[in-house]
Amino acid sequence: MELTIESAFSTGGLVGHFSYLLLVASMLMRAMTPLRILVIASALVAITYDLIWLKDPIGVFWETLLVVINVIQIGREWYENHRSRFTPEEKSFFNDRLSSLSPREARRLLNLGVWVDGTVDTTLAIQGQAVPHLVYLTQGEVEIFVSERLVGHCHPGNFIGEMSVLGGTSASATARVSQPARYWVLATERLAKLRDTAPEIVNAIELGIAQDLRNKVESANRRTPADA
Repeated sequence: MELTIESAFSTGGLVGHFSYLLLVASMLMRAMTPLRILVIASALVAITYDLIWLKDPIGVFWETLLVVINVIQIGREWYENHRSRFTPEEKSFFNDRLSSLSPREARRLLNLGVWVDGTVDTTLAIQGQAVPHLVYLTQGEVEIFVSERLVGHCHPGNFIGEMSVLGGTSASATARVSQPARYWVLATERLAKLRDTAPEIVNAIELGIAQDLRNKVESANRRTPADA
């Protein structure tokens, strides 16, 4: 194909443009599977362009390889998502606070933490000290103290220590188990490593925390009489 204005806007030229347009669109995707699907579509259009208009076997070979690799990756992700298994409490946590993750990603995150049965008076965070774990409560109750004064409670579905862990600051309050509890804990250093290795997982945690904070604010507003 000649390098002219006419060729750039010919039928073949438009097919070539469309291939690159799909590739650019794939770069706008935040989720991996839609990205891969658009890359496959772009490569298929490029193969058509190479075969019919350019007669380019090298381009056909590399674009075909790109399709094969992405199909294999999509198949691998599909398999890992469908083989991921969750206990009832893990499934509840996943659905309530990690729904933006794929099952495969949620399984990876949950495996990094541990489930703990907390007894009464177990301390989860101490005011003024570094918070060692991010905690997600599924059963029981946790009391929150500021300067030894009770200021609130955390219930099933609440994160504990989330703002300190994500912000890298010391605890602004002390959190202590007040009823026999069950919770998932993730070590702060593991969460820090996830920022580099799997930022999409950290983004999902932050989204779950934002949902929890909204629920806490709404609950506090319901308990506080409106000003006259």
